[in-house]
Amino acid sequence: MTNQENLTFEQVDELIRKADLSEYQNADLAAADIATQLRRVCGVYRTVRPILNLVVNVPLIPSSWKNAIRTFVSVLNSICV
Repeated sequence: MTNQENLTFEQVDELIRKADLSEYQNADLAAADIATQLRRVCGVYRTVRPILNLVVNVPLIPSSWKNAIRTFVSVLNSICV
C-alpha cells in the first residue's frame, strides 16, 4: 500500500473512483454482530482515510478541526489494523 498521508488530490480521487463500496451500502448494521460491524466500519474507513489525510493539509481548515481529524484517524488506525 502506498503512503496515504502524501497522496495528491488526483491520486486520492483515483482511489475513490475505483473503490467498490457497494458491499457497505444499505447494510443493516443494527442486525449485524460486532465483528461484522467492525469489518464494515474498517472497510469504509480504509477507503476514506486518504480523503481525511488530504483534509488535514488544507490551510483553511482550523487547527482544532485538524486535531480532531488526526485523533479520529489515529483511533481508527489502531482499531483497523
